[in-house]
Amino acid sequence: MFAVRAFNHRKTMLYSFNLLIICIVIYVFISLRANHVDAREKNLHAGPAKTNVNQDIYKREAPLENEPPEAQGMPGRVNMHVFEDCCGGSLDQLRNNLLYPLFPNVRTTVSRLTVSPQWSNYGLRIFGYLHPSETEEFIFAVASDDNSEFWLSLDESPENIQLLAYVGETGNEWTAPGEFGKFASQISKPLLLVKDMKYFFEVVLKQNTGIDHLEIAWRLNHDNGTFSVITSEFLSLYGDESSLQMGDIEHIPQTKASYDRLLESIPSSPHPVGEKIREDPRDHIYKYKMLDESYLKDLFPECHYKPSYVFTKQIERYQGVYLVHFSSVYPNDYTRQTHDLNDEMCFYTQDPSFQADKGLAAYLTEVEDPDVQKIDTGEGPFWQRVYDVKPLNPASKQTTVVANSCRTAGNIVMSQDHAMHIVRAFLKALHSREETRGYSLLRVVNVVRREDKDVGSRYLVELELVGPHSQKVLVSRYVYAQAEDSSKQMFLCSPKAFNWNPSATVHVIVAVKNQARWIIQFIREMEKVYRATGDKNFNVIIIDYNSSDMDIEKRLKKAKLPSYKFKRMEGNFQRTGGLQAGIDLVEDEHSILFLCDLHLYYPVNIINSIRKHCIEGKMVYAPVVLRLDCDASPRVPNGLWEVAGYGLMGIYKSDMDRIGGMNTIEFTDTWGGEDWELLDRILGNGLEVERLHLRHFFHHFHSKRGMWVNNNPG
Repeated sequence: MFAVRAFNHRKTMLYSFNLLIICIVIYVFISLRANHVDAREKNLHAGPAKTNVNQDIYKREAPLENEPPEAQGMPGRVNMHVFEDCCGGSLDQLRNNLLYPLFPNVRTTVSRLTVSPQWSNYGLRIFGYLHPSETEEFIFAVASDDNSEFWLSLDESPENIQLLAYVGETGNEWTAPGEFGKFASQISKPLLLVKDMKYFFEVVLKQNTGIDHLEIAWRLNHDNGTFSVITSEFLSLYGDESSLQMGDIEHIPQTKASYDRLLESIPSSPHPVGEKIREDPRDHIYKYKMLDESYLKDLFPECHYKPSYVFTKQIERYQGVYLVHFSSVYPNDYTRQTHDLNDEMCFYTQDPSFQADKGLAAYLTEVEDPDVQKIDTGEGPFWQRVYDVKPLNPASKQTTVVANSCRTAGNIVMSQDHAMHIVRAFLKALHSREETRGYSLLRVVNVVRREDKDVGSRYLVELELVGPHSQKVLVSRYVYAQAEDSSKQMFLCSPKAFNWNPSATVHVIVAVKNQARWIIQFIREMEKVYRATGDKNFNVIIIDYNSSDMDIEKRLKKAKLPSYKFKRMEGNFQRTGGLQAGIDLVEDEHSILFLCDLHLYYPVNIINSIRKHCIEGKMVYAPVVLRLDCDASPRVPNGLWEVAGYGLMGIYKSDMDRIGGMNTIEFTDTWGGEDWELLDRILGNGLEVERLHLRHFFHHFHSKRGMWVNNNPG
């Protein structure tokens, strides 16, 4: 009996032990599952900074191997998804749409990367594979109305795409068809593609209202390459969706450009740098070490220089503003106010090829698609119509007449072909000499052209070179070329007595009265320039009409400036009288005067810019300032170029004395017109006027309250 009880007891204990083991296993399993779910939820809510977007997307949705059948079966076309009833012009507005990118209204295909559905309030997503025909470096470009982006993968995987080019980000940016040079962001850097490989790409477009179009073009990385639209022979589908229902979404690729954002926070901006404050090598040209001037002596033969547009007698009152012409620049410095709503059609109508009756649509040429039956219903949408377009560069066709120009246009942009023709001729001369033979071109920093029609052109050529010991230097020199004969080799010469002095002292002169806030800001601007450049060859001159709201001289003594001069004047404020008083304080006639106003934001390269565009006895400099809108700032610089104003002027002291200085007789305690009168005398005394839009040079918006009182009894 005892043995039976003991056996039953051991049996019960064994059952209990097994049951305990089973419970522990179940408990551990449940705990691990709970921790996994909790960790997953934490990752989903952690935001993009802690989430691998691509990997997480593919885990939440079906894997990439669930592609539609016959994904490679339709070469010559690519997928296009249409999202209708989506307002606004920015891609953020499209991406914030809850239906994007999985639930389009229309799924279709197109045979080339140029579309114009003639519809409004929609978004497009075009994707597929690109097949280069040769192994080469390619440059891509995008043009659209409104915003768009072009993304390309390093291989056939959507997971590896990168943004190459785009048009805008606020919804206000747009281009004309084929206009690939309006924004710096439109053109990609060179990218090596390999023949017989395929590359996944994606294009995203957002259209609000007005003309709608999208073009993706490419060219080889050659000097004379021309962009052409990417056509069917280089394209293939990502997947054949013809047999799928709209509810089938597992095959739709999700990428960094387009993914379901239901559980993800939205980045504030996919583009870290705004177009209008983009860095340019010219902004910091003062940092370059100049090539030893002795190396350039007699580099070019000297030639007589007397432009046909230089006057030898006085001109009629206030006619000078109609006689000044713009110079052109290369590379594009993007001074055009592309973000301003006032841009509209003014810029494009100055293109001689513009057709007023057809507008921008005239630049599109419809191409027949043999795979699509054309049914003309008279109105859109025409989702499958495709087009051809030629590169459009209206920036090179703007009028040079300052008085007739658009206030949003910015500098005229010289063609690359023309600029490089000059650069190659310059380098040929450089390499013909033993001292400079070892220098090679690193970058074209700046080329400025002033054309004398049918006679020749003056150029300022600024090149960054690298020497035989890897030292980097800048060469900055004026040259002249006679009107070009295509059958002859380019001949450059050195215009006689036309050289700029890199060490000339620049005197910045301003007259003030009771404007303490702006006076302090002016001094701070000058300190900013000195702090950035370390340039000791400039001087600040303030003429004060007995201000009562601050001690200007005390503030100047504390300022970190290379030098300054201060003079107190009695009586009513006089701009002409104050500026002339400042001019009289300058003793060195071979130094430069810069006549200016208070309410300005200066680029840090302002002193360098003044020096190289002022030539003693030959040329004065009248930079165009951007007059900011009321709600604008240097960080968001919306406004219009002040093309009619000439109150900001750089001129050598000797030239100012020769033309008679400021007109203090006619313009006493009134102002307005004194700048035009001064311009008349400058031109009438045989001086050229260099007129260029200057990057980062802004006139702050301000009211008239607290301004100087006009006590003129008349």
